[in-house]
Amino acid sequence: DEVVAATGAERGFFLMRDASGGLTIRAARALGGANIAEPDARYSTGVVNRVSADAQPVLTIDAQEDPWLRERQSTLTLSLRSILCVPLRFRDETRGVIYVDNRLHRGAFTPDHLELLTALSHHAAIAIENARLFRDVHGQLAALRLLHELSADLSSTLDLPRVLTACLERVQAVLGTAAASILTLEKDELVFQVALGGKASEIKPFRIPITRGIAGWVARNAEGTFSNDAYGDPRFFGNIDQRSGFVTQMVMAAPLIVKDRVIGVVEVFNKPGGFDESDLDLLSTIAASAAFAIENARLYKVAVEKGRLEQELSVARQVQANLIPRTTPSVPGWDFAGHWHSALEVSGDYYDFVTDELGRPGIVIADVADKGMAAALFMALTRSIVRTSVGQGRSPADSIAHANRLICADAADGMFVTLCYAQIYPESGELSYVNAGHPAPLHYRVAAGGSSSPLADFAEGIDSRTAVGTAGSRVPAGGLVELSQHGIPLGIDDARLYECESAHLSPGDFVFFYTDGVTDALNTAGEDFGKERLMHVVRTACGESSLDVCDSVREALSEFIGAAAPADDATFVVVRRQR
Repeated sequence: DEVVAATGAERGFFLMRDASGGLTIRAARALGGANIAEPDARYSTGVVNRVSADAQPVLTIDAQEDPWLRERQSTLTLSLRSILCVPLRFRDETRGVIYVDNRLHRGAFTPDHLELLTALSHHAAIAIENARLFRDVHGQLAALRLLHELSADLSSTLDLPRVLTACLERVQAVLGTAAASILTLEKDELVFQVALGGKASEIKPFRIPITRGIAGWVARNAEGTFSNDAYGDPRFFGNIDQRSGFVTQMVMAAPLIVKDRVIGVVEVFNKPGGFDESDLDLLSTIAASAAFAIENARLYKVAVEKGRLEQELSVARQVQANLIPRTTPSVPGWDFAGHWHSALEVSGDYYDFVTDELGRPGIVIADVADKGMAAALFMALTRSIVRTSVGQGRSPADSIAHANRLICADAADGMFVTLCYAQIYPESGELSYVNAGHPAPLHYRVAAGGSSSPLADFAEGIDSRTAVGTAGSRVPAGGLVELSQHGIPLGIDDARLYECESAHLSPGDFVFFYTDGVTDALNTAGEDFGKERLMHVVRTACGESSLDVCDSVREALSEFIGAAAPADDATFVVVRRQR
């Protein structure tokens, strides 16, 4: 207004250099203070570009007669007569121009006007720079205030949906955009987690391949970007607009990065006036803060879920432990003991003491061919079925065949269980057993020589006085044989019949039942405990009680494994005839 009034110009324009280097009208006024709007906001581009490039003022007395201007036609088209244009210089840099013109008569502007306008331009340049600095500082303060508020929002909760929504609401409010969204990276897709603004409910179900769209480009390159002409940008993925009805005019996106890993993208859409580099800087700063908050919320959710699962597994372990016998059968002249150890929270191993309809004790030891919760559930199923199948007038072989049919009916694909069931006849010392694919029990006989079953005698060669164990130590005399191993595991073939074998226990004899987790136990060197080492430990403890035999094997296993993590469940049972 002051420039137009001081020079008596019909029109005046302030043009400032934009981010792309071009000149943009920032103010256009007519004599009397009226605004000039399109399509009337037209000026001599030749003069403006010349002053901007040369940083030298131009004073034209009669534009219609100026050969240089006539070649550019704009003065003829606009009927311009007098033109005055000076550069806006600050620290040897041209920031823009002040331009005035007059169409009424020639010689409207004089050298005095040029001198006045030149002086005004110096003051204007300083004022504009001060205003820019104030705007930048104000913007920085606003950004800091936003980040502080955002930080408070993000730290106030670890609930992931609330974190995402709070972050997006702040972003949308400060940038004044029509819509905003946060997408998280899941494998090779970006998934909408939160969307605000127009068509948010329609947009949220969509997934964007990481190879498509501006969001995909940002995720792949870990770099923010913006486009003020979305449909003119070859990176833009228009399918979501087509399917949702939303119209994307401009878009800006920044990556959510945690420890050099992109976890998602934040996008904003359709800002009045378009996006610029300062907007992208702000969005990138917000994204950096939000990414850690989002990751912390995600980790908290994982931790809570893990804690819940651990609590459930702890309860499941306690429930399963309650299925293992707490006491041993009280049978005159007989001694029982057992040990159960789970490699994980829950186990696929179990042992049980059962009683038939005549009150005779029996032993069950089993190992499900799996680990974890599935094995534990299958173990509980097997235990219940075997308990209901034993006795009731059935022989041991028929009892196990009956249990197998029931287990096959409920077994999931690939689930089966190895099992050994032994029926004891206390008065005679006989032990009838059925082996369904389980490791063969070890039978220790006080009197070496002669076998209680037609099987390999692993103590062959041991004389009637003493024997040397596998590790070279002296052990008491006696024989150790492996009872037979035949039959297939339960849960594979519902028509399978099982055979019953028998062994005789003289006073002092015992049978050691175990699962393959004992012999397959690994130490830190990757060596397994093995059957020979097990047999040596059993022979060494043969003169002790059933509980002492169990303790000896448990201690030997613990010493052997050392710091190595248990590779499998380990279960064993000892039944000894005392007299």
